[in-house]
Order: sequence, then C-alpha cells, then structure tokens
Amino acid sequence: MRLSWINRSLLLIAWTVSSSAGAAESQPAEPRGSFCAEACGNSLAKVPFTDADPELTPEENRCSSRLHLQSMYLCLGLHCDVEIRLDALRDLNQTCQSNTGLTLPPYNIVSGFTDDEISHLPRVNTTSSGQGPVYDEPVLPTPYLYTVWFKTLDALTYVHFHHAFYGLAMTMFWIVVCAVGAFYRALAHYEARQSRRLGPQSWTRRWLKRHVLTPAAFGQVCTRDIGGWGTIPSRAQTLAISLFVALNIGCTVHGYKIFPGNIYFPTETRQILRYVSDRTGIISFANFPLIWLFGMRNNVVIWITGWDFGTFNKFHRWVARVATVQAVIHSVGYTILIFKEWLIIVADGGWSYFVWWLSLMFFWTGELATIFMCALLILSVYWLRRHYYEAFLLIHIVLSILMLITMLGHVSIFGGEYDVFVWVPVFIWVLDRVIRVSRIFLFNVRVWNTKAMATFNPAANIVRLEVPISSKGHKAKPGTYYYLSILNDTKFWESHPFTVASTTLGLPSFEGDERAALLASEESSLDDGPDTRQIMTFLIRPYDGFTARMRDAAAAESPKPALLRLAVDGPYGETLPLHFFDNILFIVGGSGIVVPMTYSRSLAQDSFSDDESVHMPRRVSIHWSVREAGFVSDTVKQDFEADLNSANINTHVYFTGDCGPDGPIENRDDQYKISWSRERLDAPAAVREAARALVGDASLAVVACGPAAMADSTRQTTVEQMGLYENRIEYFEESFQW
Repeated sequence: MRLSWINRSLLLIAWTVSSSAGAAESQPAEPRGSFCAEACGNSLAKVPFTDADPELTPEENRCSSRLHLQSMYLCLGLHCDVEIRLDALRDLNQTCQSNTGLTLPPYNIVSGFTDDEISHLPRVNTTSSGQGPVYDEPVLPTPYLYTVWFKTLDALTYVHFHHAFYGLAMTMFWIVVCAVGAFYRALAHYEARQSRRLGPQSWTRRWLKRHVLTPAAFGQVCTRDIGGWGTIPSRAQTLAISLFVALNIGCTVHGYKIFPGNIYFPTETRQILRYVSDRTGIISFANFPLIWLFGMRNNVVIWITGWDFGTFNKFHRWVARVATVQAVIHSVGYTILIFKEWLIIVADGGWSYFVWWLSLMFFWTGELATIFMCALLILSVYWLRRHYYEAFLLIHIVLSILMLITMLGHVSIFGGEYDVFVWVPVFIWVLDRVIRVSRIFLFNVRVWNTKAMATFNPAANIVRLEVPISSKGHKAKPGTYYYLSILNDTKFWESHPFTVASTTLGLPSFEGDERAALLASEESSLDDGPDTRQIMTFLIRPYDGFTARMRDAAAAESPKPALLRLAVDGPYGETLPLHFFDNILFIVGGSGIVVPMTYSRSLAQDSFSDDESVHMPRRVSIHWSVREAGFVSDTVKQDFEADLNSANINTHVYFTGDCGPDGPIENRDDQYKISWSRERLDAPAAVREAARALVGDASLAVVACGPAAMADSTRQTTVEQMGLYENRIEYFEESFQW
C-alpha cells in the first residue's frame, strides 16, 4: 500500500533520529547475546511434535516433550554462550517446576548429536501454530526466524527501557532546574552573611543577570499580556520551559529500533505508531505529579528555590500543555493503529473494530481522559482566568478530578504499575489543602472570630482592611501576602491574595472607641487586651467580583467601618533583601504603593540609628503614579507619616487625575517631604537617574509594582543600566498573576 505523506514523515523522523536502523542492518545473520534463549524459545514455541500429549496444555508439553526440549537445548548450544545457556536452563527449569510440577532432563540428552547431524536437522520458519508438518525429530529455527525474533526482543527491550527512562527524565529535568535555583539562592544567602551590604559582583554574575535572569524573553514584553491570550515568561523562565519542550520532543522521537519483519509489529509504520503512542502516553502521565506540584500554593520547591508562585504557575501551565499534546499524540496514534495502519473509515472492519475497542473500559476511559485534558487546556486561557477566575477555578477542579478518575481506569490493565501517577497528584492536592487549613488555624484557632474592619474611601477608591493578629507568635513580614476569604459573604469559599501594606501595634485612631470595640475578640487569648495586638493593614483596589463585594460591604456601613469575618491563609512570599543595598528605587502605580509601604519601616534611617550591625540604605526613592489625590492624603496620614521624614526616604508623586492635588498634602511638602508632579511617571528616566547617581561601588535595587507596561519598561531600562555600569544593579518585580 502506498504510504501517505504523514506515514513517510513518521518514518523519516524515526529513522533519522534513531541510530538503530542502521545498526539493525549491520547486525550478523545470527546474533548472540542475552536474548538468544528467549529467541530460541519463541522460535520453537509453535512447532508441533509427535510426542506431544494432546491432553496437556502447550506449556506442559514444552516442559515434557523430549523432542521439543532437544530442539531447545540444541538451539541454545548453537546461539548462546555457556554462561547464558546455563542461566537460561536454570530459569526454564524453575518455570516448569513452578507452573507444571515437571523437572527438565539434563543437558546431556543432546550430547550424542554430531555437528553433521545437527546441520541436517529440519529448519522451521513459522510463528503460527497449526502450520506445517508435525515433526518426529528435533528441529532448529532458520537463521532468519531466529534473527528476527532476536531483533524483535532486543528492539522491544530497548524501547521499553527508553519509555521508563524518558518518563523519569521529566522529573529529573525539573530537579536539576530547581537545584540550580536552590544553589543560586544559597550563594546569595552566603554573600549576604559575609557582609552587611552587597558589593560589586563578578563579570559572570553581571552577564547572567543582564542577559539571562532579568530581561524579558523577547523585546520588552513580559508582564503585559499578548492580545488577551497570555503573557510571555521572562527569559530565564522561557529558557527553562524551552529546554523542557525540547526534552519532550527529543524523548518522543529518540530511543527506537525500527526494522522490517518485526514479529510483533511487522511494518515500520506499525512499529512507529505503537512505540511513539506508548512513549507519549508514558511521558504525558509522568508529567502529572509535576503539574499538580507546580500548581499548588504550598509548594516545597517554592520554599527551596525562593522563586515566587507566579514562576511555578507558568511552569505548571507549560508542563500541562506539553502533557496534553503528548496525550493527544498517544490517543491519535492508537486510533490510527486500530484503523489498520491508517484512517480506514469506509473500508470493512475499520469502524466495527474501533467500536469493539470502545467497549473496553481501559480504552474509553483513556479517550475521555484525553478529552478532559484538552478541555482543561482550552478552558484555561488567559482571558477566562483574568475575567472569570472563580468559574475557571471550578471548571479546573471538576475536570481535573474527572481526568484523574478516567486515567486510573485507563491504566487499570497494568495491575497498578502506573497508579502512582494518579495517587501522587491526589496526595499533593490533599496535602496542600491540609496545609492551607493549618495556616488558617495557626493564624487564629477560632477562625470565625477573626474580625476585620473594612472602610471604603470613595475619593481614594480604596478599601482599607485592618486585620488583628490573634497569635502572639505570628509576625507579618514585609513583602508577604495572605489569601483572604470573607466568611460572612455570599461566596465565602472565594480566596484572593493581598500584600500586607503595613503593621501597627494596638488600634489606630478612629471615631471614639468604636473600632476598638469591634476589633476586640470576645474570647481574646491575649492577656494584655486588644490594645497590644498587632494589626495588619491591606489597601485593596476594588475591581469586580470579590473586591467589588468587599467595597460594597464597606460602603454600606460608611462612615462607620464594616465588620468582616475572615479566614486568613498565610503568610506566603518572601521578604526582598533590600536592606543589603545602598540605594533603593521603587517604581509603583496606584495601589502598588503597598510594596514600598510594607518595607518603609525596615528601611527608614531612624529604624537602625542604634544598631550599627545592620546595613542602612543611603537613599530610598519612591516614585508613585496615582490618579486619586485622596488616596495619597489617606495613605500618608494613616500609614506613611512615621517614615516620610526619614533622612534617607524621598517620595515623588505623579498625579494623573482629572483635578489637581489640593488640601493638606500639597500645602505640607515641607513636613512630609513629598514632591508633586502633574506629569506622567517616566519610569525609564527614573531608573537612569538612579543609576547615574551611584557613587563608587554603591549598589542599586529597582523594585516595580504597578501596571504591566510600567513594569516592563522599568525592567528593560534596568537591564540596559546593568550593561552600562559595573555596580551591582538588580531588578525585583512584585506582581501576582493567575
């Protein structure tokens, strides 16, 4: 039959990548090796002999027929080395004893055969029973039959080894990637321990940060989405993902021995389809634990590497995409095999044979699993995650459960060999939920009594959420974030992350003692009363969904604060090592001010006036682009007032609202050290100015948190400055992407 272009392409890939084809052609006519005994046994298994007992099973006859055993012994003597022959006879004897209770005769039953007699013995060349004569003397397989069986067994073992090895390679790859991240993190910690400040770095480190670790993958786009379809990972992330994709491609097309005449799969096309289908199925399934691990917020590799959740979320999506493509290839390959080497839909036997396969549980569950994986991929597009996250999450969970159930049915024919790839994801998912619940109870064992006060300022378009910390041992560190759920909300199950803006001791001032009364828990575990507890403040920009309902709840009680009962899951994230730098530049937009706000207390000069062991940044510059003057006024008076007059902190506000700033802030520049501008924030110019101002070996940390375009331009300019100055310049981006 004439091969189609797809058949020819498959053949070309397999024969090009695998070196086995040429090796198979160059093998001797009758190869010797570890497969010789099995090749002899398979070559003679279907040969009928006159001394066979029709009342016995074929296996029993192979253990009792003297003619069959003589044929087997002679074949072993011709094709196997002594050591292999002895091992084969011992294994064969154990098999006969355990399965039939028969013991094999000694090898000397063939000692009387001369070389001439052996050369004149009949040669058989069949793999089917019931064909040819019934023999009354020992026989030997033809050189062709023996060789084909040997090569078939050799190829099958070779391919199965690569199936298992390449499945394991998926996990090994990410172990190496995470090990590199852990090593880099350990090196950074070691450098920090050696000195109170970060000095100059080597040319190699500067080159890596400028060309690999910091820049966008292509051009300047990294945080911005591409037409609503998704974002492009950073260059380092893209490199890891690209290597993973390349590894999957290589593992899919390499590791086969293809040759004509294979006993199990006679044509090259069948061999390629079967081997590639098996390989892609195994690799796809082997990726399941990685998909679940990278998608969990309580992720051990996050703790080891120090990389943020967003990084592993990107890895999660790309591993899932690759696994889905592998699953599709697996399913399509087997479908083609069922249709007799190609899509013979009209020809007799095509559809009827396929329908018969669909009656088998392992087959239809596998087909469903692939469909669920494709549905997961399609329904996880960026637009849906961004605009309908809760719907996406529900669909994601339901389809994931269905996929695991159908995969368990699909691999049921292997007797539990592959069940681990189902139970490991289940274990990871359950463990993540257990840790989440544990964090919530550690924050406040009386979960329902975690009372927060929410106020909405229309002029600032910000919800201020103040959450008391019930546990004395709980410390909210700068830069960390918490997942909050509103228990007295209609959708109490929703959970969203928010960065801590500030922490204070006691209760901030409010009208009378109303806030103190509301925040105080009826069953407080603190002996000193509510005035000594630590309060976490979150500044939340309301959009839609969760934050919109929070805004509405706060606005409904205005001017009084609204009481919200929260489940607080955290903390997550890590504190940036900003205190090791001489100069710090914050480029923030809107509610991104919470990032410099959360670090301001630890970076203010007066915080370390009595502690000479701690390095103190010389200059902290905050460039804040904001639309609402009321937001600035509210934030300064309630959160920043204690730090704005620090000698090393300078704040620049770029007002982009419809009306100019008025009121107390603009008139009190001398008190609050705030410079106002009606121009748009030029982030690249601010980065260049900060780099030019570096003196000697001073270091600079650039921190961005704001609109995607602002973050991307800040990243790009920081990378450019890394190439212009030998000083240590590093870029940090604080953002959260679903």
